[in-house]
Amino acid sequence: MQIDLPTLMIAGSFVSAVSGVFLIFAAMQTKSASGMVWWASANLTMAAAVPLLAFHSEIAPNMPSVVVAITLLNISPALIWASAQACDNRRVDIGVVGAGAALWLLAYTIPAVRETPDLQIALNLSFASVYIFAAAREFWRGRDDRLSARWPLIVLLILHGMFSAGGAVAAMVGTLSPIGSTTLLTWIGFVHFETLAFIVGTSIFTVAMARERQELMHKITASTDSLTGLATRRAFYEEGATIIAMARETGTPVSVILFDLDGFKAINDTYGHGPGDEVLKAFGRAVSKVLRSSDLVGRIGGEEFAALLPNAGIEAAYVVGERTRVAFTTACRSIGDFNATVSAGVARAEPGQSLDSLIKVADQALYRAKSRGRNRVEVAGKAPPVPTQAPTTTPAPTRAVEEKVA
Repeated sequence: MQIDLPTLMIAGSFVSAVSGVFLIFAAMQTKSASGMVWWASANLTMAAAVPLLAFHSEIAPNMPSVVVAITLLNISPALIWASAQACDNRRVDIGVVGAGAALWLLAYTIPAVRETPDLQIALNLSFASVYIFAAAREFWRGRDDRLSARWPLIVLLILHGMFSAGGAVAAMVGTLSPIGSTTLLTWIGFVHFETLAFIVGTSIFTVAMARERQELMHKITASTDSLTGLATRRAFYEEGATIIAMARETGTPVSVILFDLDGFKAINDTYGHGPGDEVLKAFGRAVSKVLRSSDLVGRIGGEEFAALLPNAGIEAAYVVGERTRVAFTTACRSIGDFNATVSAGVARAEPGQSLDSLIKVADQALYRAKSRGRNRVEVAGKAPPVPTQAPTTTPAPTRAVEEKVA
């Protein structure tokens, strides 16, 4: 079946324009949607370029519209690369975006290129394939966010980059004619249909990825304490229950540390809520540095925190509690004229024990730490082991705080 290439090109231009408008409307309804705006610009640029080529009976060097069209076709894939950068919050280098078009225009000043349309097209498709592969690489770099829509985008970009590179080779050997009629079985016919699929597919998955990221950010916001960056009470208990269940199934130990900042109300009353907030932030930073990536820590009350340590016995949990105590006190020395301290209770989960009951046992040890003078770590049910990797002494609170506590 014969296919009229100008008609097919105009159809592609229309699809590009519709996709660009679709992406702009989607971006207006999504926060942090700069990636979609860049991709919309790429589609609209292509939509503007294609009609300039569609109805020429030949591509000749004396046609300014053809030069403008191919220049725009060099900019379009560069904008896709910019979109990939913006989607993962990387800085877009405008110089890189314009480099392909600038190099093509520079090459056009060479007589051999200016008088050879096939060579012009080959250069255009070569630059396009470089940008498209670079965009695929950028999406691959951000794969750790586990957004499922990212993978179809990578596949579509790689395929489109391969077809662009193949088209460059075909243009170099003179088998890629962009005018007249063709069939779907020819390279030029297949490339045009692949481009249509690429435009539609990438527009859909770009929007899907932006929506996924927005939902992920909402989930993170709901599960993360905005002040300390630790898990919220709800998130801690939900994830903690899973950790306890897994430890029960595998027979591995799991321990919990319950922390409570000493005299925190006195710090707020004496120095104000600003320094008090800084103390909470300091604890969040201190405990995060001490814990492993597999550990779970959350803010479960105003100045109360809990850390769940899978694959950790009572001795290891005690050492973690001591390290956190010392690290927190050290970190708070630069906040104000006081020495904030923390007390902690440590407990190990027994077979079949729930997270709630484990927290209650640790709370009893915490109460003992408070009653024995604060600024210490106590182990549930027995005297604490002697720590071998953390100092145990810290400066006492200043008199202003002592008076408030009393």
